[in-house]
Amino acid sequence: MTFSQDVLTRAQPIMDAIMSHPFVQSIADGNVPDDILNYYVEQDEHYLKDYLQVTALTVTKTTDADDIARLLETAQFVSDESKAHEVMLNVTGHHIENWRRSPETQLYTDHMYTSAYHGTYADAIAVLLPCAWSYGVIGCELVARGANNDANPLKEWIEIYAPKANDDIDYNAWRFDALERAVANLNDSQKEHVAQTFLKSLEMEWRFWEAAWKQTQWQFDF
Repeated sequence: MTFSQDVLTRAQPIMDAIMSHPFVQSIADGNVPDDILNYYVEQDEHYLKDYLQVTALTVTKTTDADDIARLLETAQFVSDESKAHEVMLNVTGHHIENWRRSPETQLYTDHMYTSAYHGTYADAIAVLLPCAWSYGVIGCELVARGANNDANPLKEWIEIYAPKANDDIDYNAWRFDALERAVANLNDSQKEHVAQTFLKSLEMEWRFWEAAWKQTQWQFDF
């Protein structure tokens, strides 16, 4: 079993919980409450800016020209991801107001920066990977379920994240390949640290959905 296969096996319970989360199920049904969509978009706006910066930091941790090119290409996709936000905001009529970062958003982005700054190239890849991978799984499974029907106001959102048969590059396959190459010369303890980095990010993905669903806020003003 490869490192990636082992990590994905360990990750399956978290991914199952994401797929069964009421927010994701409501996206499939096309009936997410407006306040939840607005919260999600506001927090994701914060998250994606940090994701871009962590991606840029990850570029500095490798000399592999192909990996650098792929990282820059994925950064471009993230910068264009505002289209997914527009789909949701077209449903609610909300306009971005730069709400305060929620506790879960702060926790997640702190984890990303810490892993990328202080970890290996493998840690940097691992901390970023669960976001792209989990959204690809969501998109693929919802399309397979027929959730991207014309009656669903979030049809386009689902299709943005679903892998396309005519895509030139399978970026998630590349990400896991890069991860395999990055851990190749690490010892068992270092590999486990990378695995924990990946799994923590994936749990933070679940927590991100949960925070939006429950409208989590800071308890006090400061």
